[in-house]
Amino acid sequence: MKTNIRKILKFTTLLITSLLIATVSAQIYDYMYLNANVGVQGMALAWLSGPDGSSAGTQINGVTATLTSLKGPPNGTRIYADPVRLKNTGASQVSFDLLIDAVSGSTEYLNSIIVRIYNLNSSAWIQNVTVWDKNSGKGSDVPNLSISSGHVWRFQWEITWNATATASHSVTVNLKIKVPVA
Repeated sequence: MKTNIRKILKFTTLLITSLLIATVSAQIYDYMYLNANVGVQGMALAWLSGPDGSSAGTQINGVTATLTSLKGPPNGTRIYADPVRLKNTGASQVSFDLLIDAVSGSTEYLNSIIVRIYNLNSSAWIQNVTVWDKNSGKGSDVPNLSISSGHVWRFQWEITWNATATASHSVTVNLKIKVPVA
């Protein structure tokens, strides 16, 4: 019987390949698991529509309040005294920051937008927020506001356009309330 070197090399290669495959396939694994139950957090602050809500086009959807119909006359000021309110529905005081996220659109025709915040429970003035001013542009954020449990604040909007503003001009204002989670 004659030994064929080629057959032996081929057989050896197949044997080594199959051993490698068997070794890789026979690895041992440890598994770890992460399970989560994700719920909805109750918010201590809630938006409410004020008496001027219908004329301001106030729409509330969860944590978002949208005022869709705010307008002002050219070369004049319009005041929406109570289009939207903020209520602390929680059992304790809530601290938050009021952020002016963005003001965009026809700002070159806008003299100012000022939001004045009042506490309805104590009839006290809380803060004036200059959202936009023609001289300085976008206003500054207001940090460290605190609303007591059960209290309701109203957000009065004052809109002043310049004399060259027309009905085709508009701006979009995005305000954000940043509440630290304890």
